[in-house]
Amino acid sequence: MTKISVVFICDSNFVIPTAVAITSMICNKNKDTHYAIYIIAAELSEDEIEKLCKFRGRDIDICIIKASLKNFEGVRQFAHVTLAACLKFDLPNLIPDVDKALYVDGDVIIQKDLKDLFEININDYYAGAVQDIICIDNDFGVNNYFNSGVMLLNLKRLRADDTSSALLEIRKSKIKSTLMDQDCFNVLFDKKVKLLPVKYNCFYNFFVRRRNHYTLDSINKCFETNYASLDEMKADSFILHFIDFEKPWIYFNSALTSEWDEYFKKSPFRMYNLKRKSIKLRHFIASHHATNLLYWFLKYWHDHDFKFALNQARYYFADKKMTFKKDDKEPERI
Repeated sequence: MTKISVVFICDSNFVIPTAVAITSMICNKNKDTHYAIYIIAAELSEDEIEKLCKFRGRDIDICIIKASLKNFEGVRQFAHVTLAACLKFDLPNLIPDVDKALYVDGDVIIQKDLKDLFEININDYYAGAVQDIICIDNDFGVNNYFNSGVMLLNLKRLRADDTSSALLEIRKSKIKSTLMDQDCFNVLFDKKVKLLPVKYNCFYNFFVRRRNHYTLDSINKCFETNYASLDEMKADSFILHFIDFEKPWIYFNSALTSEWDEYFKKSPFRMYNLKRKSIKLRHFIASHHATNLLYWFLKYWHDHDFKFALNQARYYFADKKMTFKKDDKEPERI
């Protein structure tokens, strides 16, 4: 039997999608695969933890690791990305007895068994990850900039090199970054990452929405693939990653909502009433520059406070990180 260590991080804001991701992983596993699932719980309630523990089975181990966010106080937060993302930095220490693990964000659907991905040799690297096509041109001089939502981690080497402290220092520094953890990993892991095929971290819904910007030819060129269509890419993918705002638990008519719902109905949170909106309104807002900026300001004010919203506006105008092009009407992946 193949034993695979998989790590998820979640707080109360992300516990439902994380549970759905785990459900999809279990539903699509091979009979001879044993998953050791580590859930880093950032201040989850006891009821939420109890529901996650229901995944335990004959070949499914669930280990709940309660983690505090106190070490990250004062770290600048970016929009919908909470401080819990910084717990990725400390994974080598949070699971000290594990030398290799697959980290996966909670906003995914896992379509296939993960044995092939987990068994990729990364002995000479810090991690294995998929290139992030959106950030090929970046401000850090990183040639092979990768997405940190799915990472095959060499925890033994990370532990030996004490990367946890280094990553936190980068995050607390004045680095011009708009992504909570991803920029930090890329700055520190540069040239120490093995690039993996796009099928292990596919941005299908993003490519569908931005098909005029990211053509199939440009996607194939970036990832050295020869897909005949986006649907073929989707079918071939092991992990589908919802990287932008178009989350299926937020919008009832977004890409892949029906697929996500199938796993939600099988999850421990299936009785929860999702309060979803129409993506059409979001697309309308995103298509108008001034309306879009006002939308984000009011959203930050509602979700946090006026000071937070004002700071986000200040960062926007100072850093000019959320730039608007003719074919790019909303601030991407803050």
